[in-house]
Amino acid sequence: MVLIANVISFTGAVIMVAIGFIKERDRILKAQCFQWVIMGIANLMLGGVTGLISNLVSVVRNLWSLKRELTRPVILIFIALQIALSIPFNTLGLLGWLPTIAAVAFTLFLNAKDARVLKGAIIFGQVLWSVFDISLMNYSAFAFDIFTIISSLIGIWRLRNAQSPGPAEAGTQPSV
Repeated sequence: MVLIANVISFTGAVIMVAIGFIKERDRILKAQCFQWVIMGIANLMLGGVTGLISNLVSVVRNLWSLKRELTRPVILIFIALQIALSIPFNTLGLLGWLPTIAAVAFTLFLNAKDARVLKGAIIFGQVLWSVFDISLMNYSAFAFDIFTIISSLIGIWRLRNAQSPGPAEAGTQPSV
């Protein structure tokens, strides 16, 4: 069962990488929905029911945002739904809460104007998912969690460097 779940998870992770090449918002959101369903199935096969729940609530959130705006009250409803569904189905104790906490954090910062803030939320969430995935022996997802953390850290570093003022802008004269 672990091998089959890892193959399914790997398929979802490959889709996650491919999503990085999509430029249109609506296509990204639709592809994420497909990816989350696949990853959720793998989580369920490995005993991670709250991973499935987290992914399915994220699918509903994305479908909502395809048609309507994610206002603050709507975001809070999705957070409440995430928590309410996790309470009765969590069979893994604190470990089972990690996907829920990750999804809540990401949802809270989904409308952040600063890409670094959103990438920070992604990193936080992926750290939680990596602990969850490795604990469930979801090795393919764990590997992609690590890749996502690294790429997001690089993205933050690039954004920070791109926004740093040059010597002339910082009030100093460049040396000649």
